[in-house]
Amino acid sequence: MSTPAASNVIRLVRTRGLCVLRQLRLEESLFRANAENWAIVNDGAPRTAIVLGISGKPHRLIDVAAAHRDDLLVIKRFSGGGTVVVDANTQLVSLVMNAEAVAPTPLFPHPLMRWTEDLYKGTNTCDEKENAGVFRDVPNWRLHQNDYVVEVSDVPSVDERAAKKILKVGGNAQSISKTRFVHHTSFLWDFDEENMSRYLAVPEKQPAYRENRPHGAFLTPLSRWVRDRNLMRDRLPGALRALGLVVEEASVADAEAAARAGSSENSNSHRSTAVVDLEKALTMDKDARAPTVPDG
Repeated sequence: MSTPAASNVIRLVRTRGLCVLRQLRLEESLFRANAENWAIVNDGAPRTAIVLGISGKPHRLIDVAAAHRDDLLVIKRFSGGGTVVVDANTQLVSLVMNAEAVAPTPLFPHPLMRWTEDLYKGTNTCDEKENAGVFRDVPNWRLHQNDYVVEVSDVPSVDERAAKKILKVGGNAQSISKTRFVHHTSFLWDFDEENMSRYLAVPEKQPAYRENRPHGAFLTPLSRWVRDRNLMRDRLPGALRALGLVVEEASVADAEAAARAGSSENSNSHRSTAVVDLEKALTMDKDARAPTVPDG
């Protein structure tokens, strides 16, 4: 594994239109074979794709026949979490970090989720000028049942609780080792409800607040709440600094060079991220895990 920089230094990559498969493979390599802290912001995927968690069972999560018919790219990522459709209006943000960088936060899913809530929402302070969270001025933005959500009150009601709706703006996935973690998020700048209905099944396991709502009633685009699409790119450096990190700008090429160097030093590193073999999946039962296409 490569030599680590100072424990509070994080290298920030801000890019657009990076292939999601390339991004996930890069993140996996940085997680397994690099010792630096990284934040990667990718605004928009170049083509529509579906991403499954590492244990995902295609027939229970997506319409395999529809994805195969439409020649859709389906990827099995190296982390857990749910299934997402990504496209040009998905903002993909990933943190690949060491335990020291988030100390004293323990490396367990829920504490790490709370740490990211501070990053995106900001820390509680009496002085709003001191709050550097990315979504600090989005009303009722918060972490809820492992999702990033906005709570709205669209319909007046005598029962205030009945009038409130909790709408998802971002979903998360994680991979955690003894000393290192990945936390990646797909933020919905906008979304194609037709594509989600065409390709995604309503998951058997879902957060309680979803209440079996269809995608269009459960999700809300960030563009409804944020005017500037560059908000994430522009505010993330300050939000990271507010949590005690030293931000160094880097490029995709820098990150890939670091990943290659680390992989060459660590012959035991392996890669789980892969393209799902949809043709083979069509022949398998609904409880089978995703078959993958061998690397060329």
